[in-house]
Amino acid sequence: MKLYFTTEYIDATITEIKQKLKLSMNGVTSDQMKSAGIHYRINYGVSIPRIKEIARDYQPNHDLAQRLWFLGIRETMILATILQPAETFNKNIAIEWISNFNQPEIVEQTCMNLLSKLPYWSELSMESIQSENRWIQVTGFTLAARNYQQLTDTDIHFMLKKSVELLPTNEFHLYKSIALFLSRLTRKGEEISAQITQKLALLPQNEVSVKYVTEQVMQEINFFG
Repeated sequence: MKLYFTTEYIDATITEIKQKLKLSMNGVTSDQMKSAGIHYRINYGVSIPRIKEIARDYQPNHDLAQRLWFLGIRETMILATILQPAETFNKNIAIEWISNFNQPEIVEQTCMNLLSKLPYWSELSMESIQSENRWIQVTGFTLAARNYQQLTDTDIHFMLKKSVELLPTNEFHLYKSIALFLSRLTRKGEEISAQITQKLALLPQNEVSVKYVTEQVMQEINFFG
């Protein structure tokens, strides 16, 4: 059982946030997300812009964010990624959150709003792509794609090697995250772009995942070339 620190302020704020979310709920959107395979314990179907708007009503607060996350409601989890202060979000908590990921939306929102701002983001990314858990791997590549400009040569070498090892794969979200990472990485210049295309050329091109990643990478190179 998860134990939380609470105060009257936190309890009242949780109640207030839930009320705002319920007033903004969209059953059609929620049903569409379920049909698309996006499942949460509870999903009000509130739009991301509205969630961000609600977040602006509150100051970042560690205990509030922790409570919001473990409610397991789509909207409160996304709010938690916005309201969680990076300086109090230690690695153990990060690993605990990541272990609960099971779909792309929460991976993307958490990487964008919180994980990419952590001082240990690179270490977290590197460790995540070495996991046996698909969603943790997806998180690692998504995080690296967001902060690709800050990757060291050592990071890049290791992550390129791991990308090739994990391809081909039938896991759509995994090869999509690898495609995103490699595509972003090509923006660092011609030398790294050449390395990526050479490595991809050595993989079986009849594999759906390899074909998809190669196409995404080439589109990026052609667009920025």
